[in-house]
Amino acid sequence: MMRGFIFFQLVLVGLSSAQQPCIPPSGKPSCVCDTADGTIDLSSISNTDGTARFSNIPQSDGDTQFVYSYNPCTSYYEGYSSCNYGNAAACQSDQSGDSYMLGDASTETMYIDSDTGNNYLQYDNGDDSRITKVYLTCDQNADTPSITADGDGDTALTYIYHLTTKCACAGGCSDTPVPTDPPTKPGGGGGGKNSGKSGVAPGIIGIVLVIVMLIGFVTYFVVGAVVLNRKFEKQGKEMIPQKDLWFSLPFLVKDGCVFTFGPLVNLIRRKTGKGGGDYENLK
Repeated sequence: MMRGFIFFQLVLVGLSSAQQPCIPPSGKPSCVCDTADGTIDLSSISNTDGTARFSNIPQSDGDTQFVYSYNPCTSYYEGYSSCNYGNAAACQSDQSGDSYMLGDASTETMYIDSDTGNNYLQYDNGDDSRITKVYLTCDQNADTPSITADGDGDTALTYIYHLTTKCACAGGCSDTPVPTDPPTKPGGGGGGKNSGKSGVAPGIIGIVLVIVMLIGFVTYFVVGAVVLNRKFEKQGKEMIPQKDLWFSLPFLVKDGCVFTFGPLVNLIRRKTGKGGGDYENLK
């Protein structure tokens, strides 16, 4: 009986000292938490213009393969992948420019441990179920916040940051209004989870256009040849749609080049003393 009572007491102690999720005050973002010692409020160190407050963060172990970015309280845009959808809280980028969203800003939750002060922000629903934990270090002298990124060395797909700022202290920073709507994409475009999907790399657009044009040309020649063969009983090169146009195209291109560059060639020849020539001679 006594053993059961002692075990029950230990369980209660364990639960009471465990980190508990904090419900933010009404109308405040999830980076604000009322504690017994005062309010922890990170809103004043958050960028609200669609960019990350912390960017190009090197990995703390010296690995140069990745760099990291982070913005508390509000989402931001970065790169051309899922980090550009307007809902990123933390991102990882490699040397090729590919980005991976490490956590969704809408899942931001602050966990408070009143006994140890080991408080952190957690973000879920990153790419491939990535999770980010941002551990908060209270430093009353840290007027300018600093951050480090550890990567996911200890637990796969769980990424660790350490944020040091006076705003991590209870009562350390005053309240700063944070927009409730997603930020506007830098350089134009609206906010929202799917609004950034139009931010496709220019090279991808060019490749898609070339593929569409090639498909169009192939379809044009194949369908035209079938129609000429089946309906008009054409054979051989007579099956080429608009044959006369395509056979004369090289000569038309030549005439166009001569007409366009002929005056320039004549001018160069006159300047170099080699004489000039009219349009017909250049042909």
